[in-house]
Amino acid sequence: MTYKIEKKEAFRIVGVKDHMEVNPEANFMRVPAFWQETTQKGLLPQICALMNEPPYGVLGISTCMDGKEMDYYIGAASSRPVPDGMEEYLVPPATWAVFTCIGPLPNALQDLQRRIITEWLPTSGYEYADAPDIELYTEGDQQSSTYSCEVWLPIVKKS
Repeated sequence: MTYKIEKKEAFRIVGVKDHMEVNPEANFMRVPAFWQETTQKGLLPQICALMNEPPYGVLGISTCMDGKEMDYYIGAASSRPVPDGMEEYLVPPATWAVFTCIGPLPNALQDLQRRIITEWLPTSGYEYADAPDIELYTEGDQQSSTYSCEVWLPIVKKS
C-alpha cells in the first residue's frame, strides 16, 4: 500500500450529505448509491463549481458521531456561500495517513479501505484519530484500471 503521513489544517467543505448507520458492509452499498443519486440530480457540476480551496477534487467524507451513526458528505473545499439544498462541514485539523488507490471504482476503493483497516492500521503504530475519513476523487475515468484517487485515514500515534 502506497501512503504518506500528512498534517492538514482545518478546511471547510460544501456539498450534500446523507445520514446513515455505521455498518461498513451496508455502507459499501449505500455510499455508491448516494453518489449515483447525487449524479442523477445533476449536483456534481454544482459541487465542482464551489471548489476554490485545497484539497482540490471532489471529496467523500465520512463523519462518525457516536460509533452508531454517521453523515457522509459529497462536497468540495470551498469558501463560497452554501447554496440552497446543500450543507457545510468543517473538517478539523488532523494528521492523516494518505493512501493512493489505483483502479476502477468502487471496488478498488472498497478493497483498499478494507486492507487499511485490517492490515495496515493494526501494525502501523497508529490508531484512529477523532476526525472523519476522507476520499479525494480526481478527474478521469473512474472505471479505468489506471484511475487514481486517495483515501485519508485520520491517525494519532499509539501511546
